[in-house]
Amino acid sequence: MKCKFCSREMRKTVTPFKRPVKGECLKVNDIEVYRCPGCGATYFPRETIQWCGRKTGERLVEVAKERGYVKDFEREVAERKKIDLENAIRRGDIKKRKDIPFKVFT
Repeated sequence: MKCKFCSREMRKTVTPFKRPVKGECLKVNDIEVYRCPGCGATYFPRETIQWCGRKTGERLVEVAKERGYVKDFEREVAERKKIDLENAIRRGDIKKRKDIPFKVFT
């Protein structure tokens, strides 16, 4: 890949990525970027940007959980499903094992 500023060949390097999010400086290690040895320009490939966004989002959720802003969603969803299933059995919507709805994955 050629640098669009000085036309030198860019090199693939690994660097940490820091991003300020809501007053918190989140750091994602080992990001692959292209860097120009001549002018120091940096190019982030599309896949790297998407990966950084996912990692930053995951880290932001972890920080929010540590501070008590976010509850454990997976446990809440599992408990809600269990309660809904028990209510359906009590109402008589589900009478036999074959009446239990299939899980649908999208």
